[in-house]
Amino acid sequence: MNSARNAVDPVLFRFLYGTGTRLSEALNLRISDFDEEKGVVVVRLAKNNKDRIVALHPTLTARISTYISDFHQNHEKELSLFPSSLLTRMDASTAYRHFRDYLLMADIPHTGKGPRIHDFRHGLAVENLRRWSMAGRDLLNLLPYLSAYMGHSDFRATQYYLRLTAEIYPEMLEMMEAACMDIIPEGGYSDEES
Repeated sequence: MNSARNAVDPVLFRFLYGTGTRLSEALNLRISDFDEEKGVVVVRLAKNNKDRIVALHPTLTARISTYISDFHQNHEKELSLFPSSLLTRMDASTAYRHFRDYLLMADIPHTGKGPRIHDFRHGLAVENLRRWSMAGRDLLNLLPYLSAYMGHSDFRATQYYLRLTAEIYPEMLEMMEAACMDIIPEGGYSDEES
């Protein structure tokens, strides 16, 4: 029973960290959704029943390929890529329990505020925005790409990360406001709200 966890979890958590996908999207992946040659996975019927292609870093592609060769060598291609110990779809609560176990082993405190598995997703978005901003890239042009990559149904869902990035990296606030001042409303009362 533990051997499945020892094989699956390291790849699952690297996948979540490296792609920023939702946990449910990762747990719904089948072996056949991984394309080693193209270095992508196809996320099927994600939020809002949309499919999307998620590009993988070459080291993650290699890691998943090795994992499939070793762990899934005799399994049908429609089996879950990250299965439970019974080789069925892993439940999200199991993944959360494993994550908390690893935090405990690493002596990282877990509170109601985190760390959470979903923080991998937030971290990927914030780090990309930070990196792009520090490189002087045009965030207005890059935000739609980030939005599509993350599977957001509309642009407003990605706007949250702009605010989060500005809070974490205050030195970026001025650059972001200049680049995106028309994208994110200030809030508060206006005549348009009545």
